[in-house]
Amino acid sequence: MITLHFLHTNDIHSHLDHWGSLVRYLKQERSRIAEAGEPCLTLDLGDHMDRVNPMTEGLLGVGNVQLLNDAGYDYVTVGNNEGITFTKEQLGNTYLMRHFKVILANLYDQESGCRPEWCLPYTVEDMNGVKVGLIGLTAAFPHFYNQLGWTIRDPYAELSCLVPRLREQVDVLVLMSHVGLPFDEKVAEEMTGIDVIIGAHTHHVLEEGKWVGSTLIAQAGKYLRYAGHIVVDYDEQNRRIAYKGATLITLRAPSDHGAATEVAALTERGIANMQEVVAIPDHDLQADWFHPSELTDIMADALRLWCHADIGMVNAGVILDRIPKGPVTRYTIHRICPHPINPCRVKVTGSEIIDMIRIGLRKDFQTFELKGFGFRGKMLGRLVFSNLTYDLEEDHPVNIHIGSEKIVTKKRYSIGTIDMFTLGSFLPPIVTAKQQFYLPETLRDLLAWQLGEKY
Repeated sequence: MITLHFLHTNDIHSHLDHWGSLVRYLKQERSRIAEAGEPCLTLDLGDHMDRVNPMTEGLLGVGNVQLLNDAGYDYVTVGNNEGITFTKEQLGNTYLMRHFKVILANLYDQESGCRPEWCLPYTVEDMNGVKVGLIGLTAAFPHFYNQLGWTIRDPYAELSCLVPRLREQVDVLVLMSHVGLPFDEKVAEEMTGIDVIIGAHTHHVLEEGKWVGSTLIAQAGKYLRYAGHIVVDYDEQNRRIAYKGATLITLRAPSDHGAATEVAALTERGIANMQEVVAIPDHDLQADWFHPSELTDIMADALRLWCHADIGMVNAGVILDRIPKGPVTRYTIHRICPHPINPCRVKVTGSEIIDMIRIGLRKDFQTFELKGFGFRGKMLGRLVFSNLTYDLEEDHPVNIHIGSEKIVTKKRYSIGTIDMFTLGSFLPPIVTAKQQFYLPETLRDLLAWQLGEKY
């Protein structure tokens, strides 16, 4: 009997407070496994990088790769926070210094039609004579990937082609999936030949894994609260798997001092790289989630102008803090607007705009504590408009004007807004509208640009 070990993390999102605890656990566990003479792989399932962190933003992911290198990772796959928040060139540069292999099957370069040179669709690892196949997949967001020069293929279709080909070559087949638990369950139900699915993207905490048929699915939550440990016992005489099990380890143990020091040093480097001054306002710029304020108005103006739209619209909660008068650096802008959110242009009717104004006035909308969809703030806040005005009568919008003209319910208007509204159900007219995305610019890029124009 040969016992195989897979140590795994997912959806860290650059939340590195427990990185030292993780590194300490990995060192101790790998040492214990090595003493037993058993093979081990260390895997990350994507969304390790998140530009909400000044280290990731200031070093454009290079710091994250250095951490993965020094922690001894063997294989990683790519999440949407790597794939669609960096340009093609930035992502390639990020992985230049990797010591691990990137496994990703469903991403292709639009120009060449080939997968990027920094990744493999799958690999076969010899673990003490047991041939283990690893396939990597990421979630498909075609509108975003296409804008960045990528073609992202359907992960299910890609997997359907790879599994029969690889199954014949290996004793154990592992899927590294950054597509989400519903996808993983569907694959386990409908495809034969996959022994273990190590998942990500939906942030599920599967304390002892989840069985779907004979397939074991594992996922370790988010933000480095847990690490996962999968054990597979392989009976080499009968050439079959005798046991599969998954556990989670809570990362609260004492920290590895060297790893914690490395995070601090890389963070300082990232901040140092964002000291370019973009504006010098002569007064404090206020932000407020529930009342009119200058900074939120500037953000709405920036969206309207950048997207060449009739109006701009943004939720006030994307601005996290005020800006004091004096030099404003890119680090300041990142601190108050850290979201990996992109501009978007949509066309809707005047009637639909009125509906959205009404939705935005509701208290439950303004105080909604959103998690995900690129939002890294506390709550949504009020809807802020540029080039649109209205009065309130008994909490209902009246006398609505776009520019100097009264709104026409059947007329179509263009709105410069944020991609977050296309991904959820907050504002239904935007979800169903034709959408044009602007990448790679983020909200903070537009805010810095508009502040520079004004101050």
